[in-house]
Amino acid sequence: MKIWPKISVVIPVHNEEENIGNCLRSVFKQDYPPNKLEIIIVDDGSTDQTVEIAKKWGAIIVSTNVGHAEYAKIPGFKKATGDMVMYMDADIELISRTWFRQMVLPLAENKEIVGSFTRYYSRNGDNAFRRYMCFDPLQRDGLFQFLTPHLEESIVKKEKEYFVCEYKLGKIPPTGLCLYRRKELMSLLKNKKAFMELDLLVMFVKNNRNLFAYVPEAGLYHLYAGSLKELLQKRKHNLINVYFLHVHDKLYTWIDWDNPFHLLKLGLWIVYANLFFPSLFTGIYKSFKYWDWAGLYEPIVNLLVTDLLVISLLLSHDK
Repeated sequence: MKIWPKISVVIPVHNEEENIGNCLRSVFKQDYPPNKLEIIIVDDGSTDQTVEIAKKWGAIIVSTNVGHAEYAKIPGFKKATGDMVMYMDADIELISRTWFRQMVLPLAENKEIVGSFTRYYSRNGDNAFRRYMCFDPLQRDGLFQFLTPHLEESIVKKEKEYFVCEYKLGKIPPTGLCLYRRKELMSLLKNKKAFMELDLLVMFVKNNRNLFAYVPEAGLYHLYAGSLKELLQKRKHNLINVYFLHVHDKLYTWIDWDNPFHLLKLGLWIVYANLFFPSLFTGIYKSFKYWDWAGLYEPIVNLLVTDLLVISLLLSHDK
């Protein structure tokens, strides 16, 4: 490409001084025209050195006090002036030095493609648990994989440097972190107070914009969960408050509570996870497949995440 589009990167933060430096370093080391990058930090009341660190990198600072990352992203998107726009969490790092070039390419080549996304990788020195979570390209644990569509099921075409994916209602893999065309994104967010990344995928599909590009070689490193305890804490919040709670205005859900098949499917998983040994065999298979003993986390993760879900649902029902 002779003329590269301007890209705006929105990063919501709250006390991220330990992560924001590495995140921004991965952005600014890119082999991409510096004048074509706009970094917008949306600070939600940080009390540490997050903002000061971001200023040293030349980021634009937007201050807010909404107390939730999904709400904080909207002011950042409104501030953006790029042709393309995306959000990043502060604990994410871009792996490839040509990340932006790789991600822009599908959008430049095919106007029917709505957004481009990549996969998560582990890196040298990661502990076994982080390596295990990256066996899945979308960092899904077993329950997450069982209840959401697989990325591979959506692929309809192989291009030289990316795959074209076609999404359908009910068959949308959880690939919310995408690079989008800003005008197209904002047309869907104009009346929204919060940016729900997976709901946005449903909105695009409902508007007959259902082609996405998967660029696996670009790669992300994400400090999502460094231990089983941390995963359980995140899953408890997400499962109950975001994905499983029957909220009528939620577009992307894991379970349709009115669908007997979905309830049966969830019941079968609960039995599978609590039998332990079937999951153990799966974990052994993954250990051989990836030549990494980290696959043995499989039965433990499946059991604890599943039972945490069941207990949390029962307790919320009692209330």
